[in-house]
Amino acid sequence: MIRSLINRSLQGHLQALIQAGQLPDAAYPPIQCEAPKQPDHGDLAVPFALGAARFAGMNPRALAELLVERLRQNPLIASVEIAGPGFVNLRLSPTAYQQALNAVLNSAGQSVLRDAAHFGRPSCERPERINVEFVSVNPNGPITIGSGRGAAYGSALCNVLQAAGHTVHREYYINDGVNSEQMRQFALSVRALKLGTEFPEKGYKGDYVQAVADQIEPQGDPDVIWWQQEAQALMLQRQRRDLETFGVAFDTWFSEQTLHDSGRVRACIDELEAKGIADRQPVRRSLKLGKKSVIEDVIVEDQPVDEDDAAGSEPTVWLRSTKLGDDKDRVLRRKDGRLTYIAGDVAYHDDKFNRPANADRLITVLGPDHHGFIGRLNAVVAAMQMPRVAANAEGEPLSEIDAKRYTSPAERDACQAAAQDAESKLLVQIYQLVRFMKDGQPAPMRKRDGNIYAISDLIEEIGAQAAPQADREEQVRIGRDVARFFYLMRHHDTTFDFDLDLAARQSDENPVFYVQYAHARIEQVLRRAREEASSLYPDSNAVNGGLTAAARDLHEREKQLLLQVCALPDEVALAAEDGAVNRLTNYAMELARAYHGFYDTCRVIDTDAPEVSQQRLALCVAARTALQGVLELLGVSAPLRMDRPAAPSE
Repeated sequence: MIRSLINRSLQGHLQALIQAGQLPDAAYPPIQCEAPKQPDHGDLAVPFALGAARFAGMNPRALAELLVERLRQNPLIASVEIAGPGFVNLRLSPTAYQQALNAVLNSAGQSVLRDAAHFGRPSCERPERINVEFVSVNPNGPITIGSGRGAAYGSALCNVLQAAGHTVHREYYINDGVNSEQMRQFALSVRALKLGTEFPEKGYKGDYVQAVADQIEPQGDPDVIWWQQEAQALMLQRQRRDLETFGVAFDTWFSEQTLHDSGRVRACIDELEAKGIADRQPVRRSLKLGKKSVIEDVIVEDQPVDEDDAAGSEPTVWLRSTKLGDDKDRVLRRKDGRLTYIAGDVAYHDDKFNRPANADRLITVLGPDHHGFIGRLNAVVAAMQMPRVAANAEGEPLSEIDAKRYTSPAERDACQAAAQDAESKLLVQIYQLVRFMKDGQPAPMRKRDGNIYAISDLIEEIGAQAAPQADREEQVRIGRDVARFFYLMRHHDTTFDFDLDLAARQSDENPVFYVQYAHARIEQVLRRAREEASSLYPDSNAVNGGLTAAARDLHEREKQLLLQVCALPDEVALAAEDGAVNRLTNYAMELARAYHGFYDTCRVIDTDAPEVSQQRLALCVAARTALQGVLELLGVSAPLRMDRPAAPSE
């Protein structure tokens, strides 16, 4: 809002300087304002001169002086000064604040007084169709607290991308295909518990396994595949239920097994072989010649071989992913005919890019220790996107290094182009480990009986400790809000400590309650205005008329609050660009801090100063709108009523 107003003015001033011949017409970096490093330096800072000086061929301070001359004539600027080597610090005029307040209140038309549906949504010059895959855990256990971070991050990222103007498709990839041994052991564990038979050595233990077993009613003596399908279906039901409780929803639950059943995985491998980007590794076979043995490399077709072939019935099929930027080649099919996990990945990503409403870009959210998957997934996407290359196609000659990797110049060019295209289409976001702390010490997050500590357990524990007198529904809401906010407070690619004591503490120290209380406090002020001074309440007529009255000098706390309110669209745009959703938890805390400071300093309802009261009530509406908007993006509720959290010393 305010930054947008000033940025448009700055761009106009730059163009005026160029047209007047005071600056050369050059490819200058963007001219934009930003928050100052120190609040006492002003309301906004413009570092443009530092980066643009070399393009203009002049000293940064000299360039800043030209800009300052123009800015001093701007009605939105109260004062301007140059600091250091060429920073331009601005203080905004009452007119600027008044225009910004009106822009906030009118951003969604008259409905801004009722909801935050449109505020904080930046304009998007090039909207995309984006497929976001996240969580995607194996269907052999509940959603753990480790996966909870990925669930919170993925869902908030989708909200942010959608708010930024993109069309977002949320997807869960069910790993029910190649990992059959894990699913087989899970099924055997369920069967043993149900029938009272011997428990498998590598079986799964925990009450969640018993819960699945209790729900299954076998008829006759079904095979392991039947048990696997039944156990998997029931565990998926629990995963869906737990994710729904956590405020996470998906548009598609995609089964890996469907890719195998339809033959798509093998068809993709055949296509990769036809492109020359996958091939069959020669099987090492021993040939007996008299008393000597000779090892030779032969290609074995997909049929049984003689007993002298110790390698198995099929050759290994390799994806030559090093041609596409990966650090090593990957096996698609093993010697025994089993397909690898990456073979499913190939077919899955091929499916994503070939759906009727195919995505422009894919985002995959993966857990800790998955950095090695980035090159692999890029190679997978590149392999399916690259065209077939004629063996005799011409191109720049191969270097000595390239000759060891590529069969021809044409193949090299096609691979490199496909790899670059894949990097632009696929983004892998890695989230890191969470360390849970209790009484200042790392807390072992497993139950005494060895059970997995699920996200549902965390929600229930936080809710019960934070609000022991509340009903179960309210406890779940509180637990969900706190867990989601805490998971999102730090950048997703950094480890962080989740303080369980702080999470359950109803005090100003708890950032969730601190932010939510700011919203409840605003609601309380607006209720009082409606009940005690209805003529001051900023209804739609006030938004369209009364608030456009002559601007006044604002209190410093009013300025700080309005600047924070107006920053939401910029924060959403930045979070959508770099995926750093923690920007919004930081923003929410700063906005709450600004409102609490405003509330404690500025008298809002004053019948003796109706114009000031009406503008301050309008500012309350604007702050409420921004709080509702950012909490909605984070998947956290905005309570209408709330007891004040205890101060840290209480």
